Amino acid sequence: MKGIMKAENEEKKFEMRAYDKSELALLYCPGRTAETALKTLVRWMKGCESLMQALDIIGYNPRRHRFLRREVEQIVRYLGEP
Repeated sequence: MKGIMKAENEEKKFEMRAYDKSELALLYCPGRTAETALKTLVRWMKGCESLMQALDIIGYNPRRHRFLRREVEQIVRYLGEP
């Protein structure tokens, strides 16, 4: 019984992979709508010049609907894990 309760109480570890933009945004801003969470994440990203430079170097396309794994790695590097 204790093992089951422990497993339920543990937070799920963040997985470094490609994410839909709204999916990643909701991890950073839980409890918000997907639209609001994405606007917030984009604002945080644009507010971090070093992050935007790193994303530019690896070919980030802001019109793409997904963050590639390498982009997620940079976002986590500069903003921390969600």
